[in-house]
Amino acid sequence: MQHRWVMGLLLTGFCAVPCLSQYRVLTGEADKDGCFPKTPARICLGSSGTSHCYAPPLDKDDAAYIFGLEPKAKPVAQLAGHELTLFTAAFSGCGNGTLTSFSLLTVKDGEYVNLLPKVELTNQSEFKLWRLPLLSGLLVLATADFVWDYETMKASNYSKETHFARHRYQVCVYVFDTKTGKYLQRLQYETARKYPGLDEVDEIRVLNAEMPAILAKLQSGHHSIR
Repeated sequence: MQHRWVMGLLLTGFCAVPCLSQYRVLTGEADKDGCFPKTPARICLGSSGTSHCYAPPLDKDDAAYIFGLEPKAKPVAQLAGHELTLFTAAFSGCGNGTLTSFSLLTVKDGEYVNLLPKVELTNQSEFKLWRLPLLSGLLVLATADFVWDYETMKASNYSKETHFARHRYQVCVYVFDTKTGKYLQRLQYETARKYPGLDEVDEIRVLNAEMPAILAKLQSGHHSIR
């Protein structure tokens, strides 16, 4: 059944649809070391001015998280005649970890609107945009981020389950909902096995291995919406 669900994978290295909108991506202001953001990054419509811009909102759980670094924007699909743009920006505390905010933006009434709920991933994570035609006419966002087992780390006198060691991962899947016109979280679960962390690999690779489990859970109606 897997081939019926997965019709294609949108790779992240190219523009899959004509790049119709003109926009600019602006990096936020950082501290003197250039690693701690003081203002958020923005994506602005048009070739000049800053009156029609979108910036990742401050994290309600920790307002210190300002996503101002390494902003990137990429058109990935079209929705109602407008580009659907993936916009990411990172937070750094000048340490060995980062947190990246994800937005899927469309234009309504001349302004950018984010269709995703809160999606933030560490630098030990993976995301993919999948085409699952039987589930949605739009791209499906799948993410995997590491789950840090602090108890195991403490019990081993900090010799196991260290920051970049092998971890279990939390997998989430976000699907466009035609009733609300937004993306909703349809799936969330923790992997049964541990996957290599950045101590062993240069890139986290979880989602392809978890695809059979993801598809089975989606087909069975197992989901968690927040």
